[in-house]
Amino acid sequence: MMTLLLLNDDTRDKNEICDFFSSAGYQINWSETSATFLAGQSLREQNKSITILQIDHTHPFPPDIANLTQGLMVPWRLSLHQRTLTAPNNNKIKLTSLEFTLIKTFALLEKGEVASRKKIIDEFGEHYLSYDQNRLDTMIMRLRKKIRHGLGLTLPLNTVRVRGFSFDDLLILDH
Repeated sequence: MMTLLLLNDDTRDKNEICDFFSSAGYQINWSETSATFLAGQSLREQNKSITILQIDHTHPFPPDIANLTQGLMVPWRLSLHQRTLTAPNNNKIKLTSLEFTLIKTFALLEKGEVASRKKIIDEFGEHYLSYDQNRLDTMIMRLRKKIRHGLGLTLPLNTVRVRGFSFDDLLILDH
Protein backbone atom coordinates (compact mmCIF):
# COMPACT_ATOMS: atom_id res chain seq x y z
CA MET A 1 0.00 0.00 0.00
CA MET A 2 1.33 3.43 -0.93
CA THR A 3 1.43 6.03 1.83
CA LEU A 4 0.54 9.65 1.11
CA LEU A 5 1.40 12.53 3.43
CA LEU A 6 -0.94 15.33 2.44
CA LEU A 7 0.06 18.85 3.45
CA ASN A 8 -2.70 21.44 3.37
CA ASP A 9 -3.07 24.81 5.08
CA ASP A 10 -6.77 24.94 4.16
CA THR A 11 -8.71 22.24 6.08
CA ARG A 12 -12.05 22.88 4.34
CA ASP A 13 -11.42 20.10 1.81
CA LYS A 14 -9.84 17.65 4.26
CA ASN A 15 -12.62 15.04 4.32
CA GLU A 16 -13.16 15.17 0.58
CA ILE A 17 -9.45 14.77 -0.17
CA CYS A 18 -8.96 11.98 2.39
CA ASP A 19 -12.02 10.11 1.10
CA PHE A 20 -10.77 10.56 -2.46
CA PHE A 21 -7.43 8.87 -1.78
CA SER A 22 -8.67 6.36 0.83
CA SER A 23 -11.25 4.97 -1.57
CA ALA A 24 -8.42 4.35 -4.02
CA GLY A 25 -6.59 2.21 -1.43
CA TYR A 26 -4.03 4.66 -0.09
CA GLN A 27 -3.03 5.06 3.53
CA ILE A 28 -3.42 8.77 4.36
CA ASN A 29 -1.40 10.86 6.80
CA TRP A 30 -2.83 14.38 7.00
CA SER A 31 -1.14 17.53 8.21
CA GLU A 32 -3.04 20.76 8.63
CA THR A 33 0.07 22.82 8.17
CA SER A 34 2.94 22.59 5.77
CA ALA A 35 5.28 23.26 8.70
CA THR A 36 5.35 19.50 9.25
CA PHE A 37 7.04 19.07 5.88
CA LEU A 38 10.34 18.44 7.67
CA ALA A 39 8.70 15.67 9.71
CA GLY A 40 7.46 14.24 6.44
CA GLN A 41 10.95 14.38 4.96
CA SER A 42 12.26 12.45 7.97
CA LEU A 43 9.42 9.94 7.52
CA ARG A 44 10.38 9.63 3.85
CA GLU A 45 13.99 8.81 4.84
CA GLN A 46 12.70 5.94 7.00
CA ASN A 47 10.13 4.72 4.47
CA LYS A 48 11.09 5.32 0.84
CA SER A 49 7.58 4.54 -0.45
CA ILE A 50 5.93 7.60 1.08
CA THR A 51 4.77 10.33 -1.27
CA ILE A 52 4.46 13.86 0.07
CA LEU A 53 1.89 16.06 -1.67
CA GLN A 54 1.29 19.76 -1.02
CA ILE A 55 -2.41 20.24 -1.77
CA ASP A 56 -3.78 23.76 -2.10
CA HIS A 57 -4.99 26.16 -4.77
CA THR A 58 -1.46 26.68 -6.13
CA HIS A 59 -0.57 22.95 -5.94
CA PRO A 60 -3.45 20.89 -7.39
CA PHE A 61 -3.37 17.09 -7.47
CA PRO A 62 -0.57 15.80 -9.67
CA PRO A 63 -2.25 14.43 -12.83
CA ASP A 64 -0.79 10.93 -12.40
CA ILE A 65 -2.07 10.61 -8.83
CA ALA A 66 -5.48 12.02 -9.73
CA ASN A 67 -5.77 9.65 -12.72
CA LEU A 68 -4.61 6.72 -10.59
CA THR A 69 -7.24 7.33 -7.92
CA GLN A 70 -9.95 7.60 -10.57
CA GLY A 71 -8.91 4.27 -12.08
CA LEU A 72 -7.85 5.88 -15.35
CA MET A 73 -4.27 4.74 -15.04
CA VAL A 74 -2.94 1.41 -13.84
CA PRO A 75 0.65 1.58 -12.60
CA TRP A 76 3.53 -0.83 -12.74
CA ARG A 77 4.08 -2.24 -9.25
CA LEU A 78 7.31 -3.47 -7.70
CA SER A 79 6.86 -5.82 -4.74
CA LEU A 80 9.58 -5.43 -2.12
CA HIS A 81 8.85 -8.75 -0.43
CA GLN A 82 8.31 -10.98 -3.44
CA ARG A 83 10.79 -9.17 -5.69
CA THR A 84 8.29 -9.23 -8.52
CA LEU A 85 7.24 -6.66 -11.08
CA THR A 86 3.52 -6.46 -11.84
CA ALA A 87 2.55 -4.93 -15.15
CA PRO A 88 -0.57 -2.80 -15.71
CA ASN A 89 -2.22 -5.93 -17.20
CA ASN A 90 -1.77 -7.65 -13.76
CA ASN A 91 0.80 -10.17 -15.03
CA LYS A 92 3.75 -10.71 -12.66
CA ILE A 93 7.33 -11.66 -13.26
CA LYS A 94 10.07 -12.60 -10.78
CA LEU A 95 13.19 -10.42 -10.93
CA THR A 96 16.82 -11.27 -10.28
CA SER A 97 18.62 -9.33 -7.58
CA LEU A 98 20.23 -6.88 -10.03
CA GLU A 99 17.01 -6.46 -12.04
CA PHE A 100 15.15 -5.72 -8.82
CA THR A 101 17.77 -3.16 -7.76
CA LEU A 102 17.59 -1.50 -11.17
CA ILE A 103 13.79 -1.19 -11.16
CA LYS A 104 13.78 -0.07 -7.50
CA THR A 105 16.10 2.79 -8.48
CA PHE A 106 13.37 4.11 -10.78
CA ALA A 107 10.60 3.51 -8.23
CA LEU A 108 12.34 5.99 -5.95
CA LEU A 109 12.39 8.65 -8.68
CA GLU A 110 9.62 10.66 -10.27
CA LYS A 111 8.00 9.37 -13.45
CA GLY A 112 10.34 10.08 -16.37
CA GLU A 113 13.20 11.28 -14.16
CA VAL A 114 16.58 10.22 -15.50
CA ALA A 115 18.86 7.93 -13.48
CA SER A 116 22.47 8.23 -14.56
CA ARG A 117 24.58 5.17 -15.25
CA LYS A 118 26.70 6.15 -12.25
CA LYS A 119 23.66 6.23 -9.95
CA ILE A 120 22.50 2.80 -11.17
CA ILE A 121 25.95 1.25 -10.83
CA ASP A 122 26.32 2.76 -7.36
CA GLU A 123 22.97 1.16 -6.43
CA PHE A 124 24.44 -2.18 -7.54
CA GLY A 125 27.21 -1.65 -4.97
CA GLU A 126 29.85 -1.48 -7.70
CA HIS A 127 32.50 1.13 -8.44
CA TYR A 128 31.54 3.19 -11.48
CA LEU A 129 35.02 3.50 -13.00
CA SER A 130 35.82 -0.21 -12.82
CA TYR A 131 32.34 -1.44 -13.85
CA ASP A 132 32.05 -2.65 -17.45
CA GLN A 133 29.30 -0.50 -19.02
CA ASN A 134 28.46 -3.34 -21.43
CA ARG A 135 27.21 -5.38 -18.46
CA LEU A 136 24.59 -2.73 -17.69
CA ASP A 137 23.54 -2.44 -21.35
CA THR A 138 23.26 -6.21 -21.67
CA MET A 139 21.26 -6.52 -18.45
CA ILE A 140 18.80 -3.85 -19.59
CA MET A 141 18.46 -5.44 -23.02
CA ARG A 142 17.76 -8.85 -21.42
CA LEU A 143 15.31 -7.34 -18.92
CA ARG A 144 13.35 -5.62 -21.70
CA LYS A 145 13.18 -8.92 -23.59
CA LYS A 146 12.18 -10.84 -20.44
CA ILE A 147 9.34 -8.38 -19.72
CA ARG A 148 8.14 -8.36 -23.33
CA HIS A 149 7.98 -12.17 -23.47
CA GLY A 150 6.89 -12.80 -19.87
CA LEU A 151 4.33 -10.02 -19.39
CA GLY A 152 3.29 -9.26 -22.94
CA LEU A 153 4.11 -5.55 -22.59
CA THR A 154 7.02 -3.30 -23.43
CA LEU A 155 8.92 -2.15 -20.36
CA PRO A 156 8.79 1.68 -20.30
CA LEU A 157 12.51 1.83 -19.48
CA ASN A 158 14.07 4.15 -22.01
CA THR A 159 17.61 5.15 -22.81
CA VAL A 160 18.22 8.88 -22.52
CA ARG A 161 21.23 9.61 -24.67
CA VAL A 162 24.28 10.81 -22.72
CA ARG A 163 22.27 11.12 -19.47
CA GLY A 164 21.23 7.54 -18.53
CA PHE A 165 17.84 5.83 -18.34
CA SER A 166 14.29 6.79 -17.41
CA PHE A 167 11.16 4.85 -16.48
CA ASP A 168 8.41 6.67 -18.35
CA ASP A 169 5.34 5.23 -16.68
CA LEU A 170 3.98 5.26 -13.15
CA LEU A 171 5.88 2.81 -10.92
CA ILE A 172 4.78 2.12 -7.33
CA LEU A 173 6.59 0.22 -4.58
CA ASP A 174 4.40 -2.35 -2.82
CA HIS A 175 5.29 -3.67 0.63
